[in-house]
Amino acid sequence: MSGFGQCRFCSENPFAVLFGSKPEEKKTRVQVAPKAKTPSKRNEANFQRRSEEEVKETVARWEMYVHPRAKEFFSDAKQLEEVLSQLAKGTDRNADPVLGSDKECVHWYGDVTKDELQAAIRMVKPGESSESITYVNRVLAFLFATDESFEKLMQLPKEPFRMSCGDQLCVNLAHISVSTC
Repeated sequence: MSGFGQCRFCSENPFAVLFGSKPEEKKTRVQVAPKAKTPSKRNEANFQRRSEEEVKETVARWEMYVHPRAKEFFSDAKQLEEVLSQLAKGTDRNADPVLGSDKECVHWYGDVTKDELQAAIRMVKPGESSESITYVNRVLAFLFATDESFEKLMQLPKEPFRMSCGDQLCVNLAHISVSTC
């Protein structure tokens, strides 16, 4: 074992690698707006909110697909459940960013950043006491991406992932691009 060093995923906080360092979080934290006009194809008039029962059902369905790295990271099951609940509440009841079709966009109806118009959630990361803003597509990748895909995504800059459909308010896991363009 002495010939092998720890990989950067094992030696660093996975959320710091995935979501960036504290200074980047502060920059984003002040730029969140509950509703923002966007060039996205999303139509807020068509948004159908999930009922509390539908949120619980969706969370239970998604929990079966959460990657072990995320289950290990969220040592408290309540924290993971809260993040999954926010994701369910921010997406239409007729769309599924995790298990739905890879052909259709799944638009985000929760918080977005003001300047860049990126889908975002507020969360307290494990081991921290203050709430921070995190990009939804990075959370989805952390929670559900395969090891191979996750490794490729971790090579990209610590900013929101580009979506292959071109709509940054789409949060369909299948639309996350490993490209920087």
